[in-house]
Amino acid sequence: MADETVTVETTRTPGRFIAGARQRFLVTDSTAGRGGPAEAWLAGELFLAALGTCAVSSVTHFAREEGTGLLDVSATTSYTRHPEDPGRYEIVELTVITQGVSQAAAEHLVKLYTENCPVFGTVSRGADVSVVVRAESAGPPVARTGSHVVRT
Repeated sequence: MADETVTVETTRTPGRFIAGARQRFLVTDSTAGRGGPAEAWLAGELFLAALGTCAVSSVTHFAREEGTGLLDVSATTSYTRHPEDPGRYEIVELTVITQGVSQAAAEHLVKLYTENCPVFGTVSRGADVSVVVRAESAGPPVARTGSHVVRT
C-alpha cells in the first residue's frame, strides 16, 4: 500500500486538471504547447515546488530539533531540459537561503535535508542535482558571501 497518493483528473476545460490529496484540491494545467491554458500550476512547477517544499520543511524541522537560531529559510528551484532528451531534465538546481545561522550550520541543516528527504533522494539519483547553500544574516539585504555548492 502506498504511503501517499495524489489523484489527477481531467476537467471539461482542455488541458486543465484537478489534483487531489487528503481531501485537498489543486488546479493544474498543461503547457500551451500541449493545448492547455497554462494559467494554473504546470507539472514541472509542481515538481520544483515539491523539491523546494521538502527543503524548507526539512531545514526548519532539523533547526528546531537542534535548537539553532534559524530565523527564516527559503528555497529556489529550477530545471534545465536536456537538449537531446525531451523527457528528461538535464540539471535540477536548488538554492537554499537561511537567515540567523552560520554558513556551517546552514550546510549542516541542508545535509540533513539531502540525507532524509525522499523527494530529493529520488530526484538526485535520476538527474544531476546541484544544491547551492547560502546563509544570509537577518535584516536588510546585504552582500552575499560564503556560498558553498554541494554536488551529489
